[in-house]
Amino acid sequence: MAKTKAGGDYAERDEASYTSFTALRGRLLGDKGSAFQCRFLAAAQDTSSFLEFMDKEVPPKLGEHVALLDCALTEQSFKDMTADQEQIAFSKWHHLPPRVACRVSFWAETTIQHLRGGSIREAYWLAANGGRNESGEERIDRALQLEGDRRAVQVDDCVRTILRRMSGLPSARGNRSVFVNCSLARAWWRGRLVSRISARDGTEDRRAISNVVRSSQQYWENLVKMIVSRGSVLGSVDAQDAFINALAGHLRAQGDSPLWSANSVDTVSRRFSNIAAARELGALEFEEICGIARVLIEQVAEIKTATG
Repeated sequence: MAKTKAGGDYAERDEASYTSFTALRGRLLGDKGSAFQCRFLAAAQDTSSFLEFMDKEVPPKLGEHVALLDCALTEQSFKDMTADQEQIAFSKWHHLPPRVACRVSFWAETTIQHLRGGSIREAYWLAANGGRNESGEERIDRALQLEGDRRAVQVDDCVRTILRRMSGLPSARGNRSVFVNCSLARAWWRGRLVSRISARDGTEDRRAISNVVRSSQQYWENLVKMIVSRGSVLGSVDAQDAFINALAGHLRAQGDSPLWSANSVDTVSRRFSNIAAARELGALEFEEICGIARVLIEQVAEIKTATG
């Protein structure tokens, strides 16, 4: 059970039930296009039905709820919050400890509470994916109207999107899913990172740092991969903050830098991780680590520019 700062419990979905519910070989994801998947999507067409479905299949655990967002969300801004909305979300939930904010069962309950309270107006918003031309409602309708193998694939895709948007889906996308795919969790984690770095002396301003972590979904995912998947190598918070701060400074000064590319930032983060593996960066002062990161970033940018 997730604990509050005061030692009480945060509300969440029953962890064992939710883990089983979202398992790749579990009841919901075990059979593409199954009758159960179709019932899940049909429930998502109506918010009240979806809440009843979730309460029946994955019971909630009583505890303290976080404050609901009071900013005006649309389907598009729920899927991809603005910088201001993400800042509001983190300011409301800044007290959450990371050990709680990495739990899919917590974010599932938090998303459900936003549906129950009307901050997220429609359950089918969870199914919105890709471009702006197809709403979540239209996507569910289309999936349920198809036949045969196409129906099975599209129904399964919709179900997975809803789970990713609601809580993250680690069973399919690894432990970074909660940081990247869940709309509310992503807002918290990006807000925490931006606030932490910008609070340091001599770092880039909040906007420059926010521009980095919000560059694109894939860009953010590659940064998360550096922090989470390579945590045993780049476990130092100072090293993580120094790298992103140095990157923010470079991109602010070089608007046409090749490091705006998600593939390029993956390259430079891997090389920085290699440096971290060879040197004890955590023993250095923050500004020293920033200097190492700046030199590496400039080197990779020059190589990328020269090779096109």
